Amino acid sequence: MSASFNFNGKLSKIAYQKKRIKYLKLKTEQGKYWVKIPKQLSKQLAGLSPGCQLEVEGKVKQPPKTGKAQYKVKRLAVIASDKSATSPIKSKTVSLLPVFDSKIKSKAKVLICQKSNCWKKGGQQVCAEIESILSDRGLTKEIPIQKTGCLKQCKKAPALIMMPDKTCYNKVKPQQVAKMVEKHLITNQL
Repeated sequence: MSASFNFNGKLSKIAYQKKRIKYLKLKTEQGKYWVKIPKQLSKQLAGLSPGCQLEVEGKVKQPPKTGKAQYKVKRLAVIASDKSATSPIKSKTVSLLPVFDSKIKSKAKVLICQKSNCWKKGGQQVCAEIESILSDRGLTKEIPIQKTGCLKQCKKAPALIMMPDKTCYNKVKPQQVAKMVEKHLITNQL
């Protein structure tokens, strides 16, 4: 599914790779975005400096694999400081990736052992506690709980892994779950 977009932004940073412009960071009213510049377009943008206004339009997609919105630019224009004239720059494809402003870490999920030893030693209660915390916050769709096979921690059951940090926890009690969810799946700092 794709939709059209059109926004104006102020150029805040320019990232170079091998002496050519690779990315532009734009600040808009909606948020911050990184604009990936294709090779053929980077030569035309040599005179850009931070602080200038850009107008960008095209189509936006959100691939299910990454979950991040990708903006495919059809037209990129530099807006003059007097705002009376624009100079259009045409491109086939430019990808705009928004800076991750959400409080949820990307690709966050919980892997919990569902083998009999972990389940008997409290894994089922821990899993239920994680599910209730995520549902209270409305995050059940964004942060899946994946029940796995043996995590090879049977003597230290129940065992679980918090992704994307890949932090393994053993002998987990339901009372500890709230702190672990806050620490690994939800961040307070951007």
